Parts: sequence; structure tokens; C-alpha cells
Amino acid sequence: MKGAREAIVGPVIVTNDAVVSGHAVVVREGRVEGVVPIGSLSSDLSVRDLGPGILTAGLIDIHTHGAGGKGFNDGDIEGNRVALSAYLQAGVTTVLPTLGAAPLDDMIAGIEAIDALRAQPGLPRVPGTHLEGPFFAPAQRGAQDISALRQFNTRSVDRVLSYSDAISMISYAPELGGAVAFTERLVGKGIVAAAGHSDGRDVDLWACQRAGLSHVIHVFSGQSSTVRVGPWRMPGMLEATLASDDLTVEMIADGKHLPLTLMKIAIRCLEGRLCLVSDSTPGAGMPDGSTYRMGASEFMVEDGVGVTMDRSAFGGSTTLISEMLPIAVQVQNSLPALLAMVTSIPARAARLEDVGQIAPGFHADFVLFNEDLTVQATGLAGEWFS
Repeated sequence: MKGAREAIVGPVIVTNDAVVSGHAVVVREGRVEGVVPIGSLSSDLSVRDLGPGILTAGLIDIHTHGAGGKGFNDGDIEGNRVALSAYLQAGVTTVLPTLGAAPLDDMIAGIEAIDALRAQPGLPRVPGTHLEGPFFAPAQRGAQDISALRQFNTRSVDRVLSYSDAISMISYAPELGGAVAFTERLVGKGIVAAAGHSDGRDVDLWACQRAGLSHVIHVFSGQSSTVRVGPWRMPGMLEATLASDDLTVEMIADGKHLPLTLMKIAIRCLEGRLCLVSDSTPGAGMPDGSTYRMGASEFMVEDGVGVTMDRSAFGGSTTLISEMLPIAVQVQNSLPALLAMVTSIPARAARLEDVGQIAPGFHADFVLFNEDLTVQATGLAGEWFS
């Protein structure tokens, strides 16, 4: 009913800086109206009692390739629907579906298939696509298809940016020739410029940062490190990322890509700017021994992570972002700070203005967690899924 208001009660509420009990979230027409003491609720409000648990803003994953056997690189609208539905069940209410490096025709088809579901009811919000490639350094490609990697050239860049309205983020190697000019074009189009799969030096990152680059994908993964040139130590992308003051940075917290020691270093260096991403693949939700494809490459699920068939590199994670929280809590034991890493910080990284917080005017997107940080139910614009 137009103008209807509802009070959500029962669980403790996690805001950006506190855990609040004895309060209710008031929702009106799919937006948060406020967080108020339960004793102050007016009698005209309907009440939804969720019972005990932890209520937070809906989770945001800005780097994910698929789930449930379906990947976004396939360019299959119905397959995309399956993957997006899996995210919603796992507490993810906003997603940047991510395409790995592939021939440009295939990447364009992938963008179009994602764009077809951006406004579909009953699916997470899809602000746009994240292109992870194809402008990467071969030496830091990881599981990216080396045959699909490209240098910047006018034709390729113009073709990709002709879809700028459907793209939220592009990650690329800052040391490639033309990277600064590419950064400037992305900023002019309102696309987040992100560094990744790079074999460059700190000066390469700084040059693109001055041009507007604001984000770095999966810290410690696909990043060059310090080298010596004669007696001189030359910092790489990793050191430049950890030493940065303003960049937002993402981390894969599946307990496989990074040991806890490296996760702890990233949190200490980047607290308040570090977000978690799943980097999940079609292998998410599939048992060990399963195989899956992303573009031209085949991978398998082994020991709870995706690996190349020769086991020489990871092939993305098989863990959805909500499943990473019980792992990440081992290195970030502040509940508000931990949950900010999957809500408000990725929202800031992707420049999303009305998701990622339980605050007046924001979308009424929620996750209800059990005490062990497993998902009990998901709320999207006032509709609940469990």
C-alpha cells in the first residue's frame, strides 16, 4: 500500500559504527526511514518481528564471476539469472557481475546479457558490469586467458566504452602504454578505474591515480612486488597499494587465496578502505571434483577453491561473500568494521550512493544473520527471501 510504514524488530542492528539493541528499523516504500527505540514506535506502524539475530545492510559484491554452475562470461541471460538468484539467497543484494578477459565480441555479449537483467524484480540490484580485463600484463595474468589479453588501442577502447552506460568498473594494468589516457576516459564516463593483474611499479599506479584511478582489485593476487635494479629497490603494485592513503582496495577472504597473516597485514594497512569480494566463479556452491568453464578456460573445484586444470594457479574462488565472514572475523573482530567491509566500503568503492547502510533514505536492503554469521534471510526493498 502506498505510504505504508513497517517497523522491523527482533535482531540487534549493525550500523557503520555500532551494534544497537532495543531499536527498530522503520521502512517506508522500500526505503529506510530511520532507526528508532522500540518504545517510541507509533501505533500506526505494522511490525515485522524477525526474532533474534544480527541485522545489517544487504551485502555488496563488486567482483564476482558467477555461482551455481553459471558464469557471466557465457553471455547467457537465463544462466545469469541462476547466478544472481544464488547471490540473493546468500545475502547479497547488490552485485557488479564481473567478466574475465575474453575476445571483445564475447565480452560485449556478456555486457549485453548482464544489462538485460539490471531491473528485474526478485534479483539483486545490478548497477553495471565490472570488466576484469582484457588490458592486463601477461606476467600477472593468474587464471586470465592469455590469448585474450590486449594492449590499449583506439579501436578496442572505443568499442568497450561504447557500452559505458552498462559498465560500472574496469580493472586494468596501469603500466600499459596509454593507461593514463584510458583512466581519464573512464573518469569522464563515470566508470570506476581500478588497477589489477599488473606487473608495474609504484610510479605506474601513482600516474593513473593522479588521472583518477581510485580502486585496486584483490590485494596480494595478480600484483607485482619489490624488485632490485642494481642496488635500488623498486616497489611494485603490492607495496604501492598497501602504502596508499586514498585508494579503496579489495581482498578475497576465502581462506585459500590468502593466509590469515596476509589478510591481517591488509587490514592493518587499509582499514576503512578495504572491502571483501568473493571473486566467485561458476564453481561456487559446487562440490570438490566439479569442473567449470570461464570463457575458453576450464577449471575445477579442489579443496574448496577453484584451480586451473594443471593446478598452477587459482581459478577464482568457490566461496560466496557471506561465507567469507566467518573466516575474516578471525582477523577483524569488530563486528561493525567487519560488516562495513561487505556493505558501506564496497558501496563507496563502486560509487553507489543509496545502498550499503541502514540509514535514512537508503534502500531497505537487509541481511539477517545468525550469531555464527550464517545467513538466515535476505530483505530486498522490503521483500524477504529465506
